Amino acid sequence: MNIRLALLLTHDAGFEKIVTDALEDTGGKVLIRHDVDHAMQVGCSRITQLDLVIIDRSDCHAITLLSALRACRHDLPVVVITSGNTPHCAALAYANGATACLAKPITVTELKLALRELCKPTLELAAV
Repeated sequence: MNIRLALLLTHDAGFEKIVTDALEDTGGKVLIRHDVDHAMQVGCSRITQLDLVIIDRSDCHAITLLSALRACRHDLPVVVITSGNTPHCAALAYANGATACLAKPITVTELKLALRELCKPTLELAAV
């Protein structure tokens, strides 16, 4: 997993700690934003530098952020965190371009495993 720069949108200080702990081994930096406007500013200004976005909200503003980021960069992994009792949020997130949806509560180990799967390099066939 090679994540040099990640953007995290959350209001949950406990989840901030989980994300920073999960990404600690990568040596990467986590840009934490607590509102969609600031997350959108970071996303737009640093879209080419981002290796990962984690959105820990599922309201319409967060879904707008998700759609905008994916429209700007199709290869950017975007993980949406949902509460365990809202399966419709995951469906909405996937419909708007989420790469993965994970339900809370989530541990550092579970997040590390999910990110490792998500950030696996893909093999491409070379044209001959």
